[in-house]
Amino acid sequence: MTKVTVTVGEDGYMKIETDGHAQSVVCASVSTLLQSSVRFLQELSQQYPDDLQVTIKQRTD
Repeated sequence: MTKVTVTVGEDGYMKIETDGHAQSVVCASVSTLLQSSVRFLQELSQQYPDDLQVTIKQRTD
């Protein structure tokens, strides 16, 4: 099962976390939407570097 957790603070700050995996169209759809959103934000940050910064952190286990 794929689980998506959205945490919203009083200030509107939003944190989105995903966990798990399922071999289904749902899991593929969630992955596609999240990855596409990140790629879009990266492109937008290149067009507007004074307004948006995107940081990708590598997970170290």
